[in-house]
Amino acid sequence: MVRVPWATPRRPRVSVVIPTLDEEANIGWVLGRIDASVEEVIVVDGRSRDATVDVARRSRPQVRILEQPLPGKGAALALGLCAASGDIVVMMDADGSMDPREIPAFVQSLLGGADLVKGSRTVRGGGSHDISALRRCGNRVLIGLTNGTYRQRWSELCYGYAALWTDIVPVLELAALACPAPGPARRLRADYGHGFEIEALIFCRAARAALRIAEVPSFEYRRRSGASHLRPWRDGWRVLQAVTRERTWTSGHAGLPAATDT
Repeated sequence: MVRVPWATPRRPRVSVVIPTLDEEANIGWVLGRIDASVEEVIVVDGRSRDATVDVARRSRPQVRILEQPLPGKGAALALGLCAASGDIVVMMDADGSMDPREIPAFVQSLLGGADLVKGSRTVRGGGSHDISALRRCGNRVLIGLTNGTYRQRWSELCYGYAALWTDIVPVLELAALACPAPGPARRLRADYGHGFEIEALIFCRAARAALRIAEVPSFEYRRRSGASHLRPWRDGWRVLQAVTRERTWTSGHAGLPAATDT
């Protein structure tokens, strides 16, 4: 996909998508650090049992709240990305591990010519207070496999801080992951793409679609409160499945699902 200069807005509207599940202790901090210049913030809630939604509305009254019809981080992100109305959409976590004040660096990289920008904890200027030795080892194996398979030189794969132009969302065909009805993309299992493999799926599809993918440094902090929903062995296996299955993916430019605010 070649982005011509006249098609790139000088002052793009920015949307931010944040999936949540029982993050009442963290979501206020995250929303409070998103600059007021960000036109749209979408919280996609996975039917939280705590006050996540109420805290989000108090912290940023203009926030859009979407209730996801299917469980899982991947289903939430797919719904939010498809619903975003800005020129650029940023996806990030709700636990406070990703600093919203890094958003301008992602936007600048997109304005510099990239179609998709992914944060990296391993390049100069990036880092992590949270990644364990097991996860670091697993990431190295997965990134080596991914780079060899998709002919990339990425330094990071399993990190979900990323930004992209919204006009490439249809190219990635995420709509089938957000809809309750089974779709043609369900090649592996009924909930394929609904978990923590969503970032790898998006990046691999972007590579297969020959999109221009850039990386920017990002620092991962420890989650501010509560326990992580990540399970290294289970979710690492799902990422591996996504990397191998997406080798045969080809874009058919699927339509977008309708999203209902709550």
